[in-house]
Amino acid sequence: MKNIISATTNTALNELEVVNQAKQKLNDNGWVLLRGFDASLPKFSELLKQFCHELTFDPAREFADKSSQKVNAGIAAVGLHIENGNTPFPPNLVAFYSEKSAKQGSQTTLCDGAELFQNMSAQLQQAWQQTVTVSRRLPSHLWRQYVVNQHPKVNCLAEVTEKHLADFIAINQHQSGKINPDDSLDYALDIQPCLPIKRLANQEVGKAVFKIKSQTEQFAFANALLGPSFNYEKPNYSFANGQPVSEELMKKTAELAEKYTQEIQWQDGDIVLINNKRVLHGRRAITGNLSDRALFIGMGY
Repeated sequence: MKNIISATTNTALNELEVVNQAKQKLNDNGWVLLRGFDASLPKFSELLKQFCHELTFDPAREFADKSSQKVNAGIAAVGLHIENGNTPFPPNLVAFYSEKSAKQGSQTTLCDGAELFQNMSAQLQQAWQQTVTVSRRLPSHLWRQYVVNQHPKVNCLAEVTEKHLADFIAINQHQSGKINPDDSLDYALDIQPCLPIKRLANQEVGKAVFKIKSQTEQFAFANALLGPSFNYEKPNYSFANGQPVSEELMKKTAELAEKYTQEIQWQDGDIVLINNKRVLHGRRAITGNLSDRALFIGMGY
């Protein structure tokens, strides 16, 4: 498979040659699998630093260490999505490390959003090049933790005030929020379901992975419309004219995406790096025991 980098004798995970090969494959194909290396959670965290100048975190996930979080999304299949696609700042890079791989099921699914967009009918392309509004209610602890993660002057939930939320909302003109009497937040965000593809500026270690070299007219279907809501209330999606995104449109898109979806059958120690602004990922159902699986996620810019 063109997306795999396999370890060779005396080749370390974080060596310059390996990192640069991985960056090239990310640039060319949108994702890369590193297999057979002497991997560990600390080494995974070190690898993230080679690709991200700033890490970001999901407020609904438990931390594994300072750089990564545990993946726990039940046992059901997970639809294709980009990570944190219903937030104003989805990460550029998403990485997974399989410390312990499930014996049955749990294959990660990957779909190149650029390939998917290219193979859409003109009708589908036109539909998904419209602005979509995502709206849902967020419980107090989740929206407050997100503000903690994003606001430079806040360090814990107890410090978050309405002014801090207002500061956060003001960062992006496409989002709005209203606090309810129970301290939940009615949140809305305008997104573009199809994103222009951004490529690497260079292959140097220590530089941000997705600096723009050139922005072409090539687009990728890259969003969370087909994805899960395991840790959150299921969102509502509507177009700018107020018309809800139809189930028929979602079904047609999901069926087409399946034709261009690949699976990763995890092996212990595998690491996958994904361009989160281009490649959708998901998961097949877990048919074995959850205790047989230990998967970690890291992400950033």
